[in-house]
Amino acid sequence: MGYIELTKAPCNRTLEIMTVNDAGWVKRFESMGIRKGKYIRKIATQPFGGPIVIEVSGSKMSLGRNIAAKIEVEVLAHPSH
Repeated sequence: MGYIELTKAPCNRTLEIMTVNDAGWVKRFESMGIRKGKYIRKIATQPFGGPIVIEVSGSKMSLGRNIAAKIEVEVLAHPSH
């Protein structure tokens, strides 16, 4: 399966972060624990253009859709990661 934007990934699946498409955001994402190779879970997509809710290392956080679109992920076949 190819990489997709976090905004398009399915909810309640384990995702592996593959790339961040904005060099200016790399350090900010790393400070939040979002980096290449990290496993995350997308919990929800809020309606009406609202934020994307993800879980990273047991912590939940919301990312605006424009920010979440900078992150490309791979949906893992086995959600047990």
